[in-house]
Amino acid sequence: MPKRSLFARLTGWPLIKVPYRAHWRVMMLAHPLILSLIEDNQDGETRRASLAEWQRAERPVIALHRGTNSRLRIDGPRQIVGSESFAMGALIESPGVTAHLDPVETLHLEQRVSEAIEREILRWIDERGLQQLRAVDPHIDREVADLEALRRMREWMDGSRWTKVPDYVR
Repeated sequence: MPKRSLFARLTGWPLIKVPYRAHWRVMMLAHPLILSLIEDNQDGETRRASLAEWQRAERPVIALHRGTNSRLRIDGPRQIVGSESFAMGALIESPGVTAHLDPVETLHLEQRVSEAIEREILRWIDERGLQQLRAVDPHIDREVADLEALRRMREWMDGSRWTKVPDYVR
């Protein structure tokens, strides 16, 4: 049997053990997240990719809103001043523009973005008559739901594309 290299023996390569310590209250929440992040599959890869902005930002990222060509990153931590919950600032990136917003500008833009999202969700619900449907359990059976999602993607790509462009987009 071939001998493993010194590096492999010391680190456990290709599996590397990373010991970490934290208060038990923090670990009750953090440990399951860490286990989810290190899954060696598409789910783990997706979770890690969703955190990429964390490495780019100096402050904790509260939210990231993406448009077709533009992005808005809301930076924390949140601060309660009076009756308002302020983010520490924001970053706007759009073709030809990169701008940092102060907490008050961020509050105003965050409210506008939130109102736009709410408006579009309600419009989607109305267009598709979703309010007439019975409420569903927000949890899904991954085995069934993932297969159905993949089937729907293939069906849509094969030409039975039912998605129409709403009038308000034109």
